[in-house]
Amino acid sequence: MGVVDDVMQAIEQNKKDVSRRERMKYASPPGVPQPPIVPVIEPGKFGFVDNAETMNSRASMIGWWSLLLVELVAGKGLLELLGFTVGKGINFTF
Repeated sequence: MGVVDDVMQAIEQNKKDVSRRERMKYASPPGVPQPPIVPVIEPGKFGFVDNAETMNSRASMIGWWSLLLVELVAGKGLLELLGFTVGKGINFTF
């Protein structure tokens, strides 16, 4: 059983060496301060988030197509529907 014991000791020594190498790889040199801990901030539920932007774009598309439908049915543009006179320029002739 001497060979098996030698192999087992070699395996254990190799594990210790690998563990020591792993620790050394990530260890800081002496005198170097540790980096500050960055807090984990959850994304907001209000404002410029994906859900709000998606809902805003959908609402604007519905409004745009509704305006086009109203202009098509009425036969006038939005400003004419609101009572503004359009299309006559400044009544200036040459």
